[in-house]
Amino acid sequence: MNMNRLLGIFIAVTVMIWILVFALSPQPKYQRNISINIPKLPEPLINQDQLQKIEYKEVESNFLEIDTKDTLPSAKEKVNTIDFNLYVYKIGAFGSLDTISDVVKAYNDAGFPAFTEKNKSNQNLTNVLVGPFASKNDIQDNQKKLNQIAGIEVGEVMAWSP
Repeated sequence: MNMNRLLGIFIAVTVMIWILVFALSPQPKYQRNISINIPKLPEPLINQDQLQKIEYKEVESNFLEIDTKDTLPSAKEKVNTIDFNLYVYKIGAFGSLDTISDVVKAYNDAGFPAFTEKNKSNQNLTNVLVGPFASKNDIQDNQKKLNQIAGIEVGEVMAWSP
């Protein structure tokens, strides 16, 4: 760029800034005067001079004795007794991706969460699992329907942890 262009850009920008400042600045003749009245605080109902001074008394150190002996069983003992296992229902192990996706879709459409997991004994097969369920009883209550969706007679209930 040559010097004339730079000077022209500088002058144009300066003129635009001046126009914007004067055009957009508030004009006193167009503004309303707004006055805000702040109410005074009410006078207190009680005469502060007539109040007696508060007397402080020392509290004895053994006045409040707190029993800090723990009588509740520990949380660790309770956690060890609770069964946190989740259970899944194994429909079978399949090798065809089309079969796997059809079975998983059928369970999802029926309202049961289904997922896949690689078979540990045979890497060519994929297990289809339905669940997780909170207990074995939940699976047993729905076992007929679960078998009917996949068209199987027997599935396997397995303990599962994420």
